[in-house]
Amino acid sequence: MKTKFLRCSLASLTLVLALSACNKPQEAPPPVTDPAAQAPAAEPAPAPAAEPAPAPEPAPAPKPKHKPKPQPQASYEPAPQPAAPAVCYDCGTIANITEVRQAGQGSGAGAVLGGVAGGVAGHQIGKGKGNDVATVAGALLGAYAGHKAEQQIRAATTYDVTISMEAGGSRTINVPALNGLAVGQPVRVDGNSIAPR
Repeated sequence: MKTKFLRCSLASLTLVLALSACNKPQEAPPPVTDPAAQAPAAEPAPAPAAEPAPAPEPAPAPKPKHKPKPQPQASYEPAPQPAAPAVCYDCGTIANITEVRQAGQGSGAGAVLGGVAGGVAGHQIGKGKGNDVATVAGALLGAYAGHKAEQQIRAATTYDVTISMEAGGSRTINVPALNGLAVGQPVRVDGNSIAPR
């Protein structure tokens, strides 16, 4: 029974010590001054290093492909043309001026007067039948001369003005007076009249 008691006491004591050891903070071991006395810490044995497999050489970087710059595509649209100035179909420039002498119209008065004067003059020539022939011949010549004289008196000077038109071609217009028109002058044509521009 003594042994049993001892065993129980010993078990109780062990239990108390174990419990007290759990409750007590663990004290650090005193520092060791002698390095030889210090037990070398067991280092884990290094595992035999397996020889690493050679790393594959990196593939060469792909060369950058030359990307051609996009070329502007040719436009098939025609370039805009500058607006052509408006053509004046009645406008032009005087290229030439020609003076024209137009015979006047005879009214018959010149012929009558010329015939009378010629008859009187012819009557003065000769005697008898010669006088009659001279009178008639004088009247006819006098009438013709009187008619021509009247035409000359009534004759008029006009002008043929040739104009180079802006729209192309040319026009010639007869005007009774120039009224300041000259070669090289820009003009506008209105029917048969010409006005400076």
